[in-house]
Amino acid sequence: MGLATVSSKGQITLPAKIRSKLGIRSKDKVQFFVRDNEIIVRPLKSFRELRGSIAPKKGDQRKILRDTVARHVMEVND
Repeated sequence: MGLATVSSKGQITLPAKIRSKLGIRSKDKVQFFVRDNEIIVRPLKSFRELRGSIAPKKGDQRKILRDTVARHVMEVND
């Protein structure tokens, strides 16, 4: 499907066709997994894409969830 060359810094460029097929855009995050002798690249869903996937909580549980989400957003934006 595509070919990339590893740079001296260990970097690769994902081919445009693969980025397009997976919906990967500039500044998106991806995860890497190793399975046997293969490298698997999986795009991470953005926080906005996950919105609504967790049922709202009440009271203290809601504050804990809100604080957890806020920490995640700060980590992703670093």
